[in-house]
Amino acid sequence: MKKTPVLRSGGKAIIITDGEETRVARVESEYRFAFGLRNAARVMLNNARDIAEEESHEMRAFATGAIVLAYSSLEAALNEFIFLNASASNSPLSEECKILINAIASENLRPQEKKNTLQMFNVLLRLLGRSELRESENTYQAANLVRILRNLLVHPMPGRVVTYSENSAENLSEQQQVVKQLRSRLALAQYATFPWDVLTSNCAVWAVDACENFLHEFVRQSGVDPGFLTDRKSQQ
Repeated sequence: MKKTPVLRSGGKAIIITDGEETRVARVESEYRFAFGLRNAARVMLNNARDIAEEESHEMRAFATGAIVLAYSSLEAALNEFIFLNASASNSPLSEECKILINAIASENLRPQEKKNTLQMFNVLLRLLGRSELRESENTYQAANLVRILRNLLVHPMPGRVVTYSENSAENLSEQQQVVKQLRSRLALAQYATFPWDVLTSNCAVWAVDACENFLHEFVRQSGVDPGFLTDRKSQQ
């Protein structure tokens, strides 16, 4: 049986008609990751939430997956915004903007150590003549904390931390910078330490929401439809 090529999102096919015969000679398909990674993060957080009461390696695995995937979806969204709006023939941007964004997409202008993904979103907003997402605002700070936490999980370093003290007045949560940064957002107790008290279903929910809120705000500020679903209300 002859297989029929599948034309996926953003694809195109070359169809040849030769006399009475018509055939597909070539298919080009587009692949993108932001939407799929966002959905994968949601799957992980739902799984973590389903077993939230269990102190288990499985629950922490789901929480870790949700955090890593949530920030990865932001990285994919940045690249897709560039791909769709700098190279697409139907891009709503001016030729000048498209040239500049294409320059950012080139290897020598990709984010360096001092320019993370969140900062690159602001570079795009500046190019579009839009207001940047202020680093002092809660939306930016929350996404930046997800970035910090994600980096700890993707580039892990071993360490030691006091997890129990007979002195009940001792504040164990002061030992690690990431715990101090997350303490108010996750309502961590004074005995909380990373990773045990941080990788929870509550943290998974917070991380996914923080990344979705950041992307939603970027889309609102830019005024440009990025080409993939970002309105959380329409997903419920």
